[in-house]
Amino acid sequence: MGLHKKFVLFFAAIALLSVGFSSWQNFRINEEQIRDNRRGKIELLSEIINNGLKSLMLEGRGREFQKFLENLIAEDIVAIRIFTEDGMILNSTVPGEIGQKFQHKNMTVYRTRNDQSIFSTDGGKGKKIFSRIVLIRNDRLCQRCHGGVEHIRGMLDVEFANKGTDNDIAEAADTITRIALVTLAFLIGSIWLLSKYLMKRPLEEITHSIEKIAGGDRREQLPTYRNDEIGRLASNLNTIMADITRNREEIDRCRADRDVHIEKMASLGELAASVAHDIKNPLAGISGALQVLAEDFPDDSPRKDITREILDEIDRLDGAVKDLLLFARPPDMHLIPVDINAIIEKVMARVAPRAEAQKVSIDLIYGKVPVIMVDPDQLERALGNIALHSLQSMPYGGQLKFSVQESRDQNEIEITVSDTGPGIPEDNLKDIFKPFFSSKHSGSGLGLAITRNIIEGHRGRIAVESVFGAGTLYRIILPNTG
Repeated sequence: MGLHKKFVLFFAAIALLSVGFSSWQNFRINEEQIRDNRRGKIELLSEIINNGLKSLMLEGRGREFQKFLENLIAEDIVAIRIFTEDGMILNSTVPGEIGQKFQHKNMTVYRTRNDQSIFSTDGGKGKKIFSRIVLIRNDRLCQRCHGGVEHIRGMLDVEFANKGTDNDIAEAADTITRIALVTLAFLIGSIWLLSKYLMKRPLEEITHSIEKIAGGDRREQLPTYRNDEIGRLASNLNTIMADITRNREEIDRCRADRDVHIEKMASLGELAASVAHDIKNPLAGISGALQVLAEDFPDDSPRKDITREILDEIDRLDGAVKDLLLFARPPDMHLIPVDINAIIEKVMARVAPRAEAQKVSIDLIYGKVPVIMVDPDQLERALGNIALHSLQSMPYGGQLKFSVQESRDQNEIEITVSDTGPGIPEDNLKDIFKPFFSSKHSGSGLGLAITRNIIEGHRGRIAVESVFGAGTLYRIILPNTG
């Protein structure tokens, strides 16, 4: 459901509650006013009848009571009767009631009350009537004929039909209902039109423009002709879109530069591999020839020492050539199920002689990790390069520690290699995995770059943490492919 419909429905619900409550309150007020007006009319008619009866009595025309009462019967007057306190009906417009007992559920109340009251009663057969009881008091004028012993001479009961009141109330209800429905329709229609032109249509224009921009039309601009919040939103979105366009153009330029750089690096890699291959074979020949010549020199001959130094340099150069070939043409991955602890043990055994010579202790914290799919030779080479890099930083002793553990939340295997060397300066940390970067005079500067390529080839990642003067920690994360 769209925002426009949600807004209209929400307002319609509020309007329905508000209009409904106010209409109900208005109906209650109108109903009470109608009933009050009806009671006022009844009281006035009752007093007129009472005064008319008293006038007849004073004029000595008491025998005309009955005829007087019958002449008063009108559309809204149902019955008129006069009865004594004990309920004996003296006069009545209802045939057959004279001389009978007045049977009324409120008779007890009539006898005990000294004021005038209005009671709503049931007229029988589902008819509602108003019964107005007027106490006929034995005042001074009445005492001339009736004496002064009794305070009340009788009771006048006038019953009025309630039909007119019900009709007025029903008409008031119909009128209020019609007004409420018209008001509700007007409010809902107004808010629908306002929200459509002030909210829905501008948002649709913005959405359409954004879709065109997302489709690649960078010249599209959002409409900013409004001075309200939507206009400011469109203006801010235009600014953001302009920034995105500039960033996208910058990214495109960077990608183009990266592609050119990759092509150059690929060409350099091919060239380096070709050069390294051309150097490797002559180096092997030179090394073999020098070894033959060295055998002819006596052990105490200075030429023999020079020959050994040359052979050592040739070995170092041969190692650099091998690293260059490995970096330029990384071998294909051959993944097999391997126990990581076993690979670390092989690395420890390989570097153990050098560690012992440098008085460096090597420890392994074994972890209960599953067998995962890796290339054991390449992973061993990667861990060996890290171990040799750490040993180079501890020529006078220290501690080299390996650990491995499983991260169940991330479904990964974590290998850490830490040393107690002098650490790596902060300025060098960002460049440590770059090719040919080295702070040492020995080595090709490709060891850690090759290590990163191997780890990333396993869809893993490597990071280094170091505190200068306190040591270095390498963290290798591999996917748990067991």
